[in-house]
Amino acid sequence: MAVLQQISEQNYYSIDWELQQLVKSGLFPDESTALRSALRALYRANPQARVHMAIRAYEAGEISLGRAAAMLGVSQEEMKEILREAGAEIHLGPDTIAEARADADHA
Repeated sequence: MAVLQQISEQNYYSIDWELQQLVKSGLFPDESTALRSALRALYRANPQARVHMAIRAYEAGEISLGRAAAMLGVSQEEMKEILREAGAEIHLGPDTIAEARADADHA
């Protein structure tokens, strides 16, 4: 297990170092902008990555149906169809006031 942790730490520091170098080179104003650019490139190269991410976050209750739809640039009805095709359970609404508040926070 220690070897895996060491490899993980080496990769983290490598990524951290690379982000710092991209900023220092003047290509990006900050690390956050560099990361957003990398994510955009990832989603262009693999559009399904964003779909899978939205489905997983929706299933976990981390985002609402509306937020998932907005992330993918589709209507809520289209998002429901995407969820059905993925075999995901569609949440019909909150069961408690706390869930309603959490939905509102994630909308």
